[in-house]
Amino acid sequence: MSELHNPAISDATIISRSPSVVAAETDGELVMMNMEQSRCFSLDAIGAAVWRHIEMPCSFAELINRLANDYEANRATIVADMLVFLRRMVKEEVIRLA
Repeated sequence: MSELHNPAISDATIISRSPSVVAAETDGELVMMNMEQSRCFSLDAIGAAVWRHIEMPCSFAELINRLANDYEANRATIVADMLVFLRRMVKEEVIRLA
């Protein structure tokens, strides 16, 4: 799988929102639109929490720490789930990694 579809993510990777995405929360769901791609997305409460946590760019390690403080889940599970989620968000051009 190419780096584009399976980007390397380490603790130091910086996660930021794509500037082409407009988002609004409604009824516990986050509705987003990528203005460049003319595609809409919706995120559940956990996805919306991730979006809030990356309002200001942060490292993967910082994001994991924030989510671990928010949710009572095994840290390894949070890491694994976030790797899958963030890679999907990169593929959809909703977030950027640096």
